[in-house]
Amino acid sequence: MGALEFVEGGADVCLLRPWQRRFLEWEGTLDVHAPHEPIHGVKDFLLHLLTITVGLLIAVGIEGCVELHREHKLVKEARATLREEIEDNSKVMEGAVADLEKAKGQMQKNMDLLTRIQVNPKDQEPDGPSIDASFSNKSLKGTAWKTAETTGALGFMPYTEAQRYADLYLAQDAFLAAQDKIVEDEAQLLGVIGKTNFGHGSATQEQAGLMKERFGIWQGHLVYLDLMAKLTSLSDKAFLEGKEGPKSLHEDFGGGK
Repeated sequence: MGALEFVEGGADVCLLRPWQRRFLEWEGTLDVHAPHEPIHGVKDFLLHLLTITVGLLIAVGIEGCVELHREHKLVKEARATLREEIEDNSKVMEGAVADLEKAKGQMQKNMDLLTRIQVNPKDQEPDGPSIDASFSNKSLKGTAWKTAETTGALGFMPYTEAQRYADLYLAQDAFLAAQDKIVEDEAQLLGVIGKTNFGHGSATQEQAGLMKERFGIWQGHLVYLDLMAKLTSLSDKAFLEGKEGPKSLHEDFGGGK
């Protein structure tokens, strides 16, 4: 009998089972050779066939153990880095929730002031109204999550665990997307200020109306951003404490006076 030689890349990996794909991923080649001595009878043939079969099973078993160890190590490292990242983001979100409460309060003061000017243009300081349009962005980490996706660590986790991580980072993405809208609101407001020359002397009813319109949009975006911040913060805390996170939040919101 000749030699049976198995060469990497000789089959379509996509059509194979996971353990078969791992078998194909071995580096180099796997050579299975027939015995050097002549085979005498069926008994010798079956003996040598059994020897080859047992050898292959042992080799595949060892490789499977090595692969399983690698998967466990990958998942363990992913869990550690994800938890550390979520802890850091949780601290940032605590500050974001506090800052947004202040921002909403200041925004309502802006709306109230502009409403008074619309009703009575003389109801303002001689130098014009004092408006606060400041906003501070928050940065959140996501490297551990992206790494877990790239390395395939999430695929080795139980479905519920992987879904929990996905929910946390989806909430985080929603917060960041809502935050970008505030940045756009700032740019739009600056356009109105430049167009109307608002802030140079007393404001007219028309100026107050245009500013109030832009601040109204900003205020609506702030409410949504605040909800996303609270949802993200509560979800992060619940995860770190081993508890179930909130599914949704709501907030009653009314327009300016």
